Amino acid sequence: MIGKERKPPVFLLGSQRSGTTMLRLMLNNHPDLAIPHESAFITIYFRKLGDYGDLSRKENARKLLGDVARHPLVLRGKLIADPEAVLARPIHDYRDFVDAIFQCYADALGKARWGDKTPFYTPDIDVIRRIFPTAKIVHLVRDGRDVVLSQRSIEWMSGNLPKLVLDWQWKTSIAHKVGAVLGEDFLEVRYEDLVRRPEEILRQICGFIGEAYDPTMLNYSVNATDVVPSGSLKWHRNSVKPPDPTQLEKWKTKLSKSERILFEQLAGETLDLFGYEREHLAPTVASRALKVYYTLLKRN
Repeated sequence: MIGKERKPPVFLLGSQRSGTTMLRLMLNNHPDLAIPHESAFITIYFRKLGDYGDLSRKENARKLLGDVARHPLVLRGKLIADPEAVLARPIHDYRDFVDAIFQCYADALGKARWGDKTPFYTPDIDVIRRIFPTAKIVHLVRDGRDVVLSQRSIEWMSGNLPKLVLDWQWKTSIAHKVGAVLGEDFLEVRYEDLVRRPEEILRQICGFIGEAYDPTMLNYSVNATDVVPSGSLKWHRNSVKPPDPTQLEKWKTKLSKSERILFEQLAGETLDLFGYEREHLAPTVASRALKVYYTLLKRN
């Protein structure tokens, strides 16, 4: 089991394109924190544990590790460099198994503590906490209008605006609701505040996770391209650069008036929840119809 003297893992969560990569790079530059590229496997294989049996038996742990090691994001992030080193660690259950993978990654970098940045886990905070009951959760929230604008620039993401809006609304809202129950183990941070006041927000995060603030976190861009997989760099061109407040609120000029109206119709209350500016534009017949349609769709 994870030793009592070790600090709990840190999970960075948020809707895709919310700035979690930039935050991951900042924290990964801390001398005591190792936060790899997205893992994605933790919740997937938690739901498949019945296929592997007792993980205290090395042959079962080896079979599971072999399957996890073939996951595309695990391969891309080079998360498992030495499978035998992982299996050499004491493994009694799935928590130990996951910890062994990440701690070996951290050990190879000479760091004491590991974290994870996988937006995919955002709706599954409850699962993460079942596996790691003391995990620290940092939820990064970004203005959904900039989120969907960024998502539409990614070829493998849906260009369906209502779908993107509702996905942002769902993920941010569910994380916020679950976080209210977690108390001191949950911290919500706005991306815009991190960009405008990086030192202040990083000090807040460090205090939350129980680490001393280190100014090297602000210099993450110096070696950022070395710790982002080359195949992912095209999607993170801004993430590897220093924080730039001029890149905020692009939605004001890049989204059409009809798109801004639609966003407020579908997710205006969520903008209010996180303190984002609203235009309160008059809804169109089409936007009203879409709101009714998607409201009914969510109920069925």
